[in-house]
Amino acid sequence: MKIINGLKNIIDSFDTFILDQWGVLHNGGDAFEQAVETLEFLQKHNKKVVILSNSGNTHHFSYARLQDSGIRRDLYIDVLTSGDHMRHNFNSGKFKHLGTKPLFFTWEESTTVLEECGLTSTPVEDASFVLCYGISRPGVADYMDDLKAARARNLELVVSNPDLVAMTPEGSLKMCPGSIAKAYQDMGGIVHWHGKPQPDIYAMCRELVGGWENAIAVGDSMEHDMAGADNAGISSLFITSGIHAQEITDQQSINDLSAKYAVNPSFYINWFKV
Repeated sequence: MKIINGLKNIIDSFDTFILDQWGVLHNGGDAFEQAVETLEFLQKHNKKVVILSNSGNTHHFSYARLQDSGIRRDLYIDVLTSGDHMRHNFNSGKFKHLGTKPLFFTWEESTTVLEECGLTSTPVEDASFVLCYGISRPGVADYMDDLKAARARNLELVVSNPDLVAMTPEGSLKMCPGSIAKAYQDMGGIVHWHGKPQPDIYAMCRELVGGWENAIAVGDSMEHDMAGADNAGISSLFITSGIHAQEITDQQSINDLSAKYAVNPSFYINWFKV
């Protein structure tokens, strides 16, 4: 693992840059200071740029969020989300065995995904599986009664966003659906994961951009971005200012993090910059 000063140090080594969204380009607010400049630098050098995001929403939602943050649509080929991955699996028939009546966890009152996947929200006693799309309760403990009831019935769980936490614009961490899924898996339940680091989404990404010779994944999560790159057999660039920032003090702390998650980042840098 080698430190770099900016993408200028590696620009000639890769034809495709697979970028995480949160922690690399923004944290839900305005784009980071050098993000647009860096995307323009990649565009100037005719690099393929695709955004791979662990978001339960579709790429259309990401288009709007990126635009609102100040990142123009012409600066990347496309967005692929874990939500796109999940919807693909439902609509291709992969989850036909689960039925159509989930116990549904969502963000506030968001239910569009049910219609998109042909599903109907159902109480746990009548559910055929669990769909963890979002979080509206304060913590994992607030879901345990439902999870225990689902586990007692051997229901399988589908999660649209595998992230455990995400950064907020203020710099704090908020819980994500992956925390619920991990709790269920720890109880012995079957969980169907989507997005990074699943190899399937990198195959979808490669098809989306028309293939690559040498790709590099850029992200701030050891568990998802760096592990996903390893799974896909591509290089990776670890952003140290993201969700692991409080754990990083020096090179050794980065080595320790890599060992903890059993990953092998190729490079590291403090921010996404030229």
